[in-house]
Amino acid sequence: MNIVSSSFDVFRRYPVFLVPLLTVWIIYAPTVLYLRYGVNWDVLATSEAVLINLGAIFLFAFLLTMSCSVLLELIEIVESDQKPGLGRAIRATMGSNLVHMLPIVVVWTVIWFVLAVIQALLSRKKNRGDRPKFSAEDAARTLMGGGRFSLSAAFFRALQKAVRMVVFLILPAIAWERMGFIRGTKRGLAVFRSQLGRFAEGFAITELATIVLFLPPALLAMLTRSFDVTLPTGVWVAVIIYTGCAWSYSIYLEQMYMAELYLWNLKWERTSKARELRGEEPLAFDKVPRPHLLDNVHDLLEPAARNRPASSLASAS
Repeated sequence: MNIVSSSFDVFRRYPVFLVPLLTVWIIYAPTVLYLRYGVNWDVLATSEAVLINLGAIFLFAFLLTMSCSVLLELIEIVESDQKPGLGRAIRATMGSNLVHMLPIVVVWTVIWFVLAVIQALLSRKKNRGDRPKFSAEDAARTLMGGGRFSLSAAFFRALQKAVRMVVFLILPAIAWERMGFIRGTKRGLAVFRSQLGRFAEGFAITELATIVLFLPPALLAMLTRSFDVTLPTGVWVAVIIYTGCAWSYSIYLEQMYMAELYLWNLKWERTSKARELRGEEPLAFDKVPRPHLLDNVHDLLEPAARNRPASSLASAS
């Protein structure tokens, strides 16, 4: 659980790290609620429904990719021993990164949409013809994930999470090593294959953290439904706010773990190469110290650049 404590330490020192995902939530939540209450799906043709869902998924994939890119740029600034600036990170994301990351967004959208369609086909329910009516309680339940637990839903949720984390592992190759879409994807997938055990560990840790984060509102929703209890609107508004913070932090945790894993692998490769040039045996991955943003060791920099003054680093970047 080191990543949970370390990511929280980083967040406390650099609160700006959570801003990109909170911004995504501000767009994500109203979009989800509009799709539930504002769209009359019964009158739409199948092609229209497909296009709307595809557009929404593309929007979410785009926003999550851009938020991860901003986070990676903030990490690079910190690793260059400079004060993180949100404006600078956004400019880098919307500049060189955007062109190479857009194909990833498209591929991710297609995979996400296919998984959503398969899940919908396997869990199709009878249409009762009644449209959902807006209420704070129903909105809170919708944003928490809404439906009752099922193995198939849990399976597809895990698949979507795995794909999302693979994407987060590919993005550092573009943001940090300035690779294009094809090279960056190959590079990220190579790290995924070589660090599959660590990836699985990160999946389990972040999933456990997500379960813990969402346990309080989930229990509240379950108990009120089981005992048919009506709570004041203000309580459900508070639940929505909590859900937004919990969702943002859970995705932030995934992004931070994948960024750390990529950086750790990069550090291991450089260490192994340096030892090979000296005629020494390469170190096992676990023997290389795990990187941390607060340890004053700038692992993202090339070894030759670590002793350069901050002014020259700033001009180089």
